[in-house]
Amino acid sequence: MLLEKSALTTPPKKHHWKWPLSLGGIIVIAIVTCEVLGWPFLRVPVQHFLSDQLEREVLIDEPFKLRLLGRIQLQTGGLWIAAPDAFVKSSQTPHFIDAKDIAISLSYFDLLTLKAAEPFRIKSLRVSSIDAQLIRQKDGTSTWQFAKDNDEPSRPTPIVNTLVVRDGSLAFKDAITKSDLKVRFDTSEDSADKKNTKSSLSASGKFRDHTLKGELRTKGFLPIATQKATSPPIAALAWLEYSGIRLDFDGTTSDIFGKQNINGKFGIKGASLGILGDLVDTPLPTTDPFNLKGNIRKDDVVIFVDVATATVGQSSLHGKYEYDPRPERPLLKGTLEGDRFYLADLAPAFGTRNKDGSKSSTPDGRTIPDRPIDLPSLSKMDAEIKVDLKYVELGSAFTHPISPFKANLVLDNSKLTLSDIDARTADGSLAGLISIDARQAPVWKIDLSWKDIDLEKWLQVSQDRKDTAKKAGKKDAPPAYVTGTLNGKTDLTGTGQSTAALLGSLDGSVAMYINNGSISHLIVEVLGLDIAQSLSALIGGDNALPMNCAVMDLKANKGILTPDVALIDTPVTLVLIDGDIDLAKENLNLRLSAKPKNFSPLTMRSPIRVRGPFNNPQARPEGGPIAARVIGGVALAFINPLAAILPFLDAGSENKSSCGKALVDYQPKTK
Repeated sequence: MLLEKSALTTPPKKHHWKWPLSLGGIIVIAIVTCEVLGWPFLRVPVQHFLSDQLEREVLIDEPFKLRLLGRIQLQTGGLWIAAPDAFVKSSQTPHFIDAKDIAISLSYFDLLTLKAAEPFRIKSLRVSSIDAQLIRQKDGTSTWQFAKDNDEPSRPTPIVNTLVVRDGSLAFKDAITKSDLKVRFDTSEDSADKKNTKSSLSASGKFRDHTLKGELRTKGFLPIATQKATSPPIAALAWLEYSGIRLDFDGTTSDIFGKQNINGKFGIKGASLGILGDLVDTPLPTTDPFNLKGNIRKDDVVIFVDVATATVGQSSLHGKYEYDPRPERPLLKGTLEGDRFYLADLAPAFGTRNKDGSKSSTPDGRTIPDRPIDLPSLSKMDAEIKVDLKYVELGSAFTHPISPFKANLVLDNSKLTLSDIDARTADGSLAGLISIDARQAPVWKIDLSWKDIDLEKWLQVSQDRKDTAKKAGKKDAPPAYVTGTLNGKTDLTGTGQSTAALLGSLDGSVAMYINNGSISHLIVEVLGLDIAQSLSALIGGDNALPMNCAVMDLKANKGILTPDVALIDTPVTLVLIDGDIDLAKENLNLRLSAKPKNFSPLTMRSPIRVRGPFNNPQARPEGGPIAARVIGGVALAFINPLAAILPFLDAGSENKSSCGKALVDYQPKTK
């Protein structure tokens, strides 16, 4: 009875906690059910949501399956994203994306951490067909830019980590880079025959206003499109033609939409390295036709290039380079080496050719190139290059090359410097630096010195003179026009975007002297206008005369060169030179006053005036004072500058006394 009473009086326990648990279970079951069914009722709301967020019409076709757990995954019969209204109204394109049978995967992390100027990142995109219209206008607005704020920076092209496409097409029109490209791409990634799996991408059109076409073939996009460290490299063949240059690649690649790792052999040839520089947005000089072969490797972000052979014009070069794009200005490091380099191959870089390799023209009556040098491009990167050339050919006027030529080439914040120059030629040397600071108005600096160059070994005797001597029955080759040991120094600065502008603005000095030398008897007699002895030299031979003194000290002021001292003294003749050379106007105005020390009845004592443009100078006897008075006046003007320059040049006591005596002897005598 007690038990029964107790059971009747004790109230039953209330399990309030079961209601939330049951509700949660229902929600979980509902979510799982919706995940299994693919949330089909969300197609229209998602379509409206995307249209609102992207501020453009979005259509999603059935069948529709959406997965939201872990990441966003969508499968649909089609996805159509309209272009922004501005592009639709201007009839440029009605859509941004038009894809059929697509599967797309997005990461929540990528969406939540996306910043204003960063590209959208799509984890995976698989479609049977897709047509993308990537168009950007001059103001930076683009079809891939989704922003309510018009002041938001232009967003880069989206990054796709994994891409599988059966039939893809893409139009890329960019007013900023002046590009208009059509791209076709496809992959047989899901082919049952894995051995024949292949993917291809081809492009044609214009890039930076130049014609471009190319093709990339790989063993499938899927392996190379993932950003996994374990993704294997895939064999790839590629070629590209751009404004007359041809690039070929045979190797492997991986992570093509991410780190873009590559490893293989390359070959590049074309009309000018300047075109290649334009393609890769790197400051490369304008050159003669070139052909490069070597290996290229890109790991993560750094690119390693081993140029096994490089012919540029007549030059034969090679080198190893490392390009790191991570600094604020990308850094190129390496070594430029070569078995043979022709100095003439530098001429195109200073204006003799256009960037595309065609010959540049100069204004009528001018000889110095005035084509602007692409100096602003020096701001695109920094560089540290060691130059080590075994042989530098100077041209047909010189017997001996520069061998070797070593220097350090540094590009730092738009300032290009070729420093620590160490060059050897004809028992002598060349040292110093050349620099150009292009940060504002380009400022050039040329600080060079040359020492103990044997002119007899260095200067070439023309083939005509050799042939003449051979016909005359002479066994020995004719002597050089000038012999001796050459020393000198150049200290010049200038400004300008072209070679003509640079030379027309030069300030500074050029000083040189010759020790223990000789000069052609023929040259001396012609300068002295001694007709009888000139004919004798022409008929009887061209014997070299010793030079007591040869000094030249030129001062440059805004492109006008004026000699402080310019003289050649031999036992038979003293030649003094005054006047000026106007580099800006390319005009000569020189007077050569020669005083023969021997007697000849046909000696013409009037000075010679050399005047006119560089391309057509005229030499005529000058009327007025006889040479004795002229030469005395010029010599008097030279005495003080000569006294200042001789110790500086360190010509030696013997040379100083010879030059000093030569001037004292020809001063005007006071009565």
